[in-house]
Amino acid sequence: MNPAQENAMMLASILGIDEGEAASRLEKTILITTNGLVNGWAREIQELLQRTVRITLDSRVPANLELVLGQATPQTSLPCLYAAYDERGVTVAANFAKRFGHAHPLFAYIGAIAVAAASLSTVIGETSLPSAPLPLEINFNEVGVPAEFLNQEFDLSGAVLIGAGAVAHGFLRACRFLNMTGELTIVDPKKVGAGNPNRCLFLDESDVGQDKALALRARAQSDFQNLRLTSFVGEYREFVKQHGPSSTAIVTVDSRRARRKIQSELPGRVFDASTTDIQAVVIHSHRQPNPYACLSCIYKHIPDEIARERSIADGLGVDLQTVKEAFISEDAAARICRSHPGLRPEGLVGMAYDSLFKQLCGEHALRTPEGKQVLAPFAFVSMLAGVLLACEFVRSEGDLANTNYWTVDPWRAPIARLRRLRPRLVDCEFCSKPSVDRAALELWS
Repeated sequence: MNPAQENAMMLASILGIDEGEAASRLEKTILITTNGLVNGWAREIQELLQRTVRITLDSRVPANLELVLGQATPQTSLPCLYAAYDERGVTVAANFAKRFGHAHPLFAYIGAIAVAAASLSTVIGETSLPSAPLPLEINFNEVGVPAEFLNQEFDLSGAVLIGAGAVAHGFLRACRFLNMTGELTIVDPKKVGAGNPNRCLFLDESDVGQDKALALRARAQSDFQNLRLTSFVGEYREFVKQHGPSSTAIVTVDSRRARRKIQSELPGRVFDASTTDIQAVVIHSHRQPNPYACLSCIYKHIPDEIARERSIADGLGVDLQTVKEAFISEDAAARICRSHPGLRPEGLVGMAYDSLFKQLCGEHALRTPEGKQVLAPFAFVSMLAGVLLACEFVRSEGDLANTNYWTVDPWRAPIARLRRLRPRLVDCEFCSKPSVDRAALELWS
């Protein structure tokens, strides 16, 4: 499944149409116009958009929308969006955006994500799609980090980035704009799939088939002078067996079950970000000893998990317990190939069950009601999750955080008052055990 197919599948699931029609609705072109003063910002916006629709900088190329940045003037008679930023925020509007100034690069990148959201909402133009209201005003104060604090040094020594997918890419894209030092290990057992370049902005199609952790480290390292990236190809529990509990776990995996497994390894600090298709971003954090909600509280077991796993099992021709093992063994690969003779066992061993399931759905080899649950969001949604995850890390470093949970609509402005302090669940499978608190005190007090 290629990036275009992944985008079409997502749009089809949201709009309730077939993938062919969804693909045609993504056959759009956006012209980006800038006067040269915000060329760097324009490049960031272009990278966010071009994984979903076509982008041109040439006004002679037929387009559906002109995106006018900064103080530039339109070059065509096309429908226009205007976007500009200053030190206070970003405006995206249907007429000239009256902002002119400078902003910290991290804030400008948050603004670039908002511009991408508004541009896609406008150019796709579907009422069933979550819409970005115009004018879209982003107030940087709502992010919860004072601009002056962003210039400090942040030491990532002892931190582990768990997962090397799209949200992890968003986290590292944000870290480009911060003074990160020390060493950060990227942990992921999976390989780059054909659809991953849809939203993993450090990668391209030449990375398909490579180990995700290795590919992300190799691609991202050049953006960091003082931060050394290392990689570990395997699950987090395997990393802990070799290196012990992590002082900081930055969690970007795409499974509720995987998050609960990470929590069971009792990292000292947790920073977690997740996406709900294209409709929501969730940020969670805590520090041990932790009297409030843990990852297992936030991502408690729900019936939908079983429905999804059962669909994967039925579709691939294995049993439910096998799917719960997460990665395909030699024995499971042989069984899958008996149900799908066109597959080869050696190409399946070590692959995640949900990755194969998603691939077969994209190739129309499978059709199940739960297929939409393993679809990937548009690139800008994953990038927003990663950027806000980096902001949550900065807030913790500066003792600025007194909440542990935040939901953000990726199509609208972030709202600080929606931050919450989530309590523990009394029946949490992890933190309701008295032994957890004793172990946390011993390890991290």
